[in-house]
Amino acid sequence: VHAYEVDASGRAQLPSLLNYLQDAAGDHAGSLGLGVTDLLRNRLTWLLSRYHIKVVRYPVHGQRIEVATWPSGKKGIFALRDFEVSDEQGRLILAATTSWVLINLESKQPVRLNDFVPDGLTYNKRAVEDEFPTLPELEKAERELTLPVLIKDLDFNRHVNNVVYIQWALEAAPPEILNSLLPLAIEVSYRAEAFYGDRIVSKIQEVSGTSPRTFLHQIFRSSDGIELTRLRTVWG
Repeated sequence: VHAYEVDASGRAQLPSLLNYLQDAAGDHAGSLGLGVTDLLRNRLTWLLSRYHIKVVRYPVHGQRIEVATWPSGKKGIFALRDFEVSDEQGRLILAATTSWVLINLESKQPVRLNDFVPDGLTYNKRAVEDEFPTLPELEKAERELTLPVLIKDLDFNRHVNNVVYIQWALEAAPPEILNSLLPLAIEVSYRAEAFYGDRIVSKIQEVSGTSPRTFLHQIFRSSDGIELTRLRTVWG
């Protein structure tokens, strides 16, 4: 865990941990011949559809951690990939599950996984059990934050990287939450893409009567009102 990846208290920031997962997933997919650069030759790419992260504790500056990842199944057009992050003693730090769609870049439509992803690659284990039901909408936003899409927010596909949407959602949390609590669970549903030059609106509403404190989030593109992402976060 590097100095530029931690917060003021010396703990790894959540986006830093998610970037570790992204690196591990990319490296492993590449070793299977299914990385982004491999797919781009066929005008294909992976798009992240759902994310569910559970944080047991945050590692600190200088700590060495290990990221394990594996394809955990197929469900229709969705490929599942799970993760576990452990410390040097093998104690669990974070667990996550994800759902991905293989997209044709020209038609912008999903393609059949079985045409490109061989059987026998999956390991029948889930780090987080989740059937990915629809996340709820906000009834009424309690806070809103408007932000620009910067060039540094983009990924290989020239659209906003998946981790950035989570950063946008967390930034809208009330200051007393950001200053005293940490996100312990995050569920994300990615719905549309954002691009350089867009402006986004990150909205948040607390779920009343919850302990630990739970929030719903929605992120929209300001120019046309298209919903980009829907999230639920738990803080403690």
